[in-house]
Amino acid sequence: MHEQERFDRIDVADIILRERLARDNRQWDEMAACYHPDSVVEVSWFRGSGAEFVAQSRKAVREGSVNFHIMTPPVVNVRKDRAISETPCILRSFSMMNGVEISFEGFVRLFWRAQRDGDRWLIAGLRCLYMKDEIHGRNPNRQPVFDEAQLAAYRDSYRYTSANLANLGIAVTDDLPGIDRPEMVSQLRAGELEWLAAA
Repeated sequence: MHEQERFDRIDVADIILRERLARDNRQWDEMAACYHPDSVVEVSWFRGSGAEFVAQSRKAVREGSVNFHIMTPPVVNVRKDRAISETPCILRSFSMMNGVEISFEGFVRLFWRAQRDGDRWLIAGLRCLYMKDEIHGRNPNRQPVFDEAQLAAYRDSYRYTSANLANLGIAVTDDLPGIDRPEMVSQLRAGELEWLAAA
């Protein structure tokens, strides 16, 4: 590995971690500064540009709710002025559902694209691979009650993500990459590698 590639990997990992930290801390200007003007974000509740993602993230903040991400260090691959990264992540939130205080965990892998812009790296894309998730009451004696038919209609890899967002009035599509549909996982990984190879 050349020394410049090592530095590039560090810079890409840094911009990824800065973006998530800024989002968790509701530092919207700092979050926006991490995105390339032509960036694309596709996650459970949003599809659009990086700038729009920041704006909608800001609007989605609800008083009294707590949301944050637990991430492992990004694994980065660089080719010329492009880079991709896959990062295991746990989505955590605490909120109210039908009068019950709930704890939510979503286990995902975040797929990032980064592009060199002058002397800096910026995020060019963010996609998510859904694995499993769960919801339970923070108080063991008070658990949320779900409609079984409604739960059964949701995909297994992001069933409780769908239920949690439905509680907030947000509908989730049925076509997100998840481990319950291996062909979609293969398509996601192939698409990231193809984008990198086009550098």
